[in-house]
Amino acid sequence: MSSSKAPAGRATALDAELFAIRLGVVKATSFDVKRIVIITDSLTAARRAVGASVHSGQAHSLAIVQALRGFFTNHPDRSIHFWDCPSKAQWSLHFLAHEDATSTKIAARRHPATSLDVLRSKSAAACLDAWKTSFARPSSQGRHFLPLKGGIKNLL
Repeated sequence: MSSSKAPAGRATALDAELFAIRLGVVKATSFDVKRIVIITDSLTAARRAVGASVHSGQAHSLAIVQALRGFFTNHPDRSIHFWDCPSKAQWSLHFLAHEDATSTKIAARRHPATSLDVLRSKSAAACLDAWKTSFARPSSQGRHFLPLKGGIKNLL
């Protein structure tokens, strides 16, 4: 058994989980093993790990697939398994790994790496704020909006 940590930068939980899967797969494929078991609480991250679709964290998926290509080449007896284990279940091994990963705090550099999902969620929040601000002005509402009972406080 081995342990490895690396800072993920500003990322969503899904991107951080995908990065963790990458670390585990790349490390496991460096040993002469026949089976790799990935225990995760995110089946979405597991699907993205071996998926070819365009998504945030695609570089992690490509690194995983590249490592698995070498792992499976000329070795039909090798396998990889993804087990779903919700963090709420607090299964001992998964819980210890989860606690270890989430308790590690690393000071961010001046410009930390940022995932596409984080940028997308920031952009969506900025759009919502702009819409709420515009909607609060009676001149922007137009004739197709009903006035809210209680004013702006119900909107926010």
